[in-house]
Amino acid sequence: MKSIILAAMVVALLPWQGPPTSKQTAAASNDQGKSVFSAQCGKCHDADGSKRLHDGTTLLGRLAKSKDPETRLGTRLKNEQERRQVFLYLQPMIERERSSESAKKTQ
Repeated sequence: MKSIILAAMVVALLPWQGPPTSKQTAAASNDQGKSVFSAQCGKCHDADGSKRLHDGTTLLGRLAKSKDPETRLGTRLKNEQERRQVFLYLQPMIERERSSESAKKTQ
């Protein structure tokens, strides 16, 4: 009986973290996406997708021009969960690429 009361007191004194926040979840998914991308895509595209390919384009440039870049990633990443994680990792880079392309067009 004493051990149950002691255990309850210890648990009560521990700070409760609550469920993971969306930032924590996004960060974990981003880390997983980066890991998958580096392992499966980084050899040809570098860790950030900016390596120039034989035709002079980059993966980021290709994905930025695509209406559905996540689906386009599916041509190589067949696992839906890995594809989603990689897309979440690349999404900010794709948006930056789109912004820089639209800035070039307006100049």
